[in-house]
Amino acid sequence: MNNKIYLMAAIIAFASVGALLIQPTVASAQSSMIDNILNSATPSSNSNDNSQSSQENGSSNTAIPLSTSLSCGQVIKQSVKLTANLDCKTDGIIVGADGITIDLNGFTLSGPGEKSSKVGIMFADNDEVTVQGPGIIKNFQAGALFSGGEDNKISRVTFTDNEIAVFETGSKNVAIEDNLMFGNSIGVAAHSSSGSKLTTNLFKSNDLAGVTLVNSAKNELSMNTIQGSVNGIFLDGQSTDNNVNSNNVLQNRGVDLNNGNGLPTNINSNVFSDNNCNTSVPDGLCLGR
Repeated sequence: MNNKIYLMAAIIAFASVGALLIQPTVASAQSSMIDNILNSATPSSNSNDNSQSSQENGSSNTAIPLSTSLSCGQVIKQSVKLTANLDCKTDGIIVGADGITIDLNGFTLSGPGEKSSKVGIMFADNDEVTVQGPGIIKNFQAGALFSGGEDNKISRVTFTDNEIAVFETGSKNVAIEDNLMFGNSIGVAAHSSSGSKLTTNLFKSNDLAGVTLVNSAKNELSMNTIQGSVNGIFLDGQSTDNNVNSNNVLQNRGVDLNNGNGLPTNINSNVFSDNNCNTSVPDGLCLGR
């Protein structure tokens, strides 16, 4: 399960995003942060493979309790429901099958720290997997990492104290809805991803950005609230045909809406409509401004 090819491209692209952000100190911080994610691409060497025959056959997607057997770094091949907190020094949970559900069930998945190169929940080319809360994912370099895959979903999860709460690269049609993301460096970062829908999430005090898209197309960001970042929503010049509508993006320290650091929207065909915000580059992306 080697995701380094995806992440190498992402590192280069996100480093270029850092160069576009307003303050030079922010550019340095974001480039350094993305560089470190390379080491998180490979699951820990002590990963366990949860490989019961029914899991291999995918015969049941009903989340069942796995308390005594569920451990950090485990490869999960059937639906699971946490019955206790999971405090990890390694990667948290590694998805190993399509069509399963990981139910946090009100518990917390904790990592060894945001500088640790570890990932909370790792997806590698998996399809139709759901992670659902309530529950907390904290203290990882990436709370959730999608490398490829289609039609995955994360809902009702709190992400805090991660470098990146949710990181997509090469993914399609990820649904990110009804989550709380606060105190991370970046809320959601996407590279070369398409068709994702970010809906009714609350982003608060994520240092560098609430949402950052790089070389990503046909994504939709709607009805989110984003506060307390340098950039509320940032789309680079290679991100095209995205729809940013009906969001509250306020009280950010730099720019609320940033399309390619001031690139006219007709150049990359991004649509901004009905967004409640105060500042944008270029001008005119905020409702009534």
